[in-house]
Amino acid sequence: MASSVPDSRPGAGAQDFASIEALLSQVLLRGVLASAAVILLGVALFVAQGGARAILFARAMPAEGGADPQSLRAVLDGVRSAQPAAVTDLGLLLLMVTPVASVGISILAFAARRDWLYVAISAFVFAMLMLGFAIGSA
Repeated sequence: MASSVPDSRPGAGAQDFASIEALLSQVLLRGVLASAAVILLGVALFVAQGGARAILFARAMPAEGGADPQSLRAVLDGVRSAQPAAVTDLGLLLLMVTPVASVGISILAFAARRDWLYVAISAFVFAMLMLGFAIGSA
């Protein structure tokens, strides 16, 4: 039966942190790999629609899709219609969300271990990230 009392054995806290680190490293790794795959898909769509000259002469080519999507809804609509810029933007959004998700998961992991100091620190970092997103979108 699990106890809610912290383990006082030498090294027990290090094991807890090691398991949290392993979880967070998996979240970061999978998030980066998923975003890279989506970005590469967007590049492949760009090349498929514009041919090799899409890469070689990208500045000389007119923008076919108009402006870059400016909202999440526009990105998702663009992904549904296979617009390369929207697909690469989705990959970049995944890349930006990955560390935020990692901080959110760390809050839950530290709360499960009743490590309130690290819950508070992680919550502060999460709040600063959200504030940055809010200020950036204004």
